[in-house]
Amino acid sequence: MIQDSLGPNRFSRRPDRLSRPTRLALVVATAAAGLVVVGGVAYAGSPSTNTRIVVQAGDTLWGIAAAHYPGTSIEQAISDIESANRLNGADIKPGETLTLPAP
Repeated sequence: MIQDSLGPNRFSRRPDRLSRPTRLALVVATAAAGLVVVGGVAYAGSPSTNTRIVVQAGDTLWGIAAAHYPGTSIEQAISDIESANRLNGADIKPGETLTLPAP
């Protein structure tokens, strides 16, 4: 039998190791995917939905806004709460359910 000069397995040749550019591309792709996942987790952890609360005796819109929207303008938070609940002013009653829009 005559044997090829390339050997019997010339078409089934597989490299044992990945080439350097291929390894680099794999590392970069893995790092990018990791950043996307971490970014998604960080973003998903922030409140993005409305919250509902029940007004307690002594609650005011000012107090609710200050407690639920720290670091923001209280006046704007009150305005947002009034709009979300179709309120015609700051009058709220105990037992009333309010929707607090996401900041």
